[in-house]
Amino acid sequence: MNFAYRALVASTLVLVAVSARAQSDEERATARQAFERGVNAYGEERWEEALGAFQEAYRIAPHPSVRVNMANCYMHLARPVEALDHFERFLVEMADDGDPAQKREVRRQIAELRSQIGETFLRVQPQGATVTIDGHTTLRAPILDAVKLAAGTHHVEVARDGYVTTAQDFEVEGGERHELRIELVEGSDPVAPSEGAEELGGTSAEEVAEEAVEEEVEEPADDGPGMTIPTSAWIGAAATAGLVVSAVVLAGFAKKNENDYEDAASRYGMTTGAEREQARQDGLDAADRADRLALTADILGIAGVLAAGATVFFYFWDQPDTQDGVAVVPSGSRDGAGLVLSGRF
Repeated sequence: MNFAYRALVASTLVLVAVSARAQSDEERATARQAFERGVNAYGEERWEEALGAFQEAYRIAPHPSVRVNMANCYMHLARPVEALDHFERFLVEMADDGDPAQKREVRRQIAELRSQIGETFLRVQPQGATVTIDGHTTLRAPILDAVKLAAGTHHVEVARDGYVTTAQDFEVEGGERHELRIELVEGSDPVAPSEGAEELGGTSAEEVAEEAVEEEVEEPADDGPGMTIPTSAWIGAAATAGLVVSAVVLAGFAKKNENDYEDAASRYGMTTGAEREQARQDGLDAADRADRLALTADILGIAGVLAAGATVFFYFWDQPDTQDGVAVVPSGSRDGAGLVLSGRF
């Protein structure tokens, strides 16, 4: 009798015992019937039908052993990622209870499945782009965690408004980590011809646009001196914007890692053994990343403030000296003091 069949038989007995968790006799009967349908379908190798029946039984009367049955179905359906997830959840939910022999067999299956699964880190630009893998897994950039995929060829499509959609295939090797970088190129729809322009003289939409640009760049009339923006001020403004945006982005990443730390802390209190140690390590890593990102964000924020001050300084420092223009100067008299607007227009 193989492991899969023994797991099904054991779970049948478990379901009879734990279905009392359901709220009514009708629910208990429904859960038992669903589980029996799953066992029968599994024995006849109707994997999809068996999986659906086990999922229904677990929904009505949850028990960790039912996860083993669902994991076995996923294995037969060549979906190792889902199978691995249910085996791991079985160990977490079972904790210190259950048959030690069954747990050992589950751990063996986990080790085997991990050799069939690779982890892919997707580095996608720009942020906010939608990433679709194999037509069903949809994520949104930035994607910080590795994506678990079965070994083999996969298809990814990346899209965002204002950019050219990119699609490509990539390979995943079992037990390995990969990195896939995709950067979208800005793009827009072609300009439609202007019917009005053609009626007036056969001028195309592109020629009309070029004429409009030429009109916009004509030298303005010299109406007198005014405040000019020097190159140094432009550079300072750009540096300020870059530093502030970087600080905000890193602060967001730091917050994400703080949430990861809280999730790890929660898993640490709910698990034992290797899972508990993994949760502890995940929490330490997340906390370390959060601290480093927060420190970097603070440094960039301070640098942004300094850059803003330098921008204002260079803006006024590089203004041309002239007697023309307008100035605000202080004035005083016996009746009081104030500011006077003086100069030439």
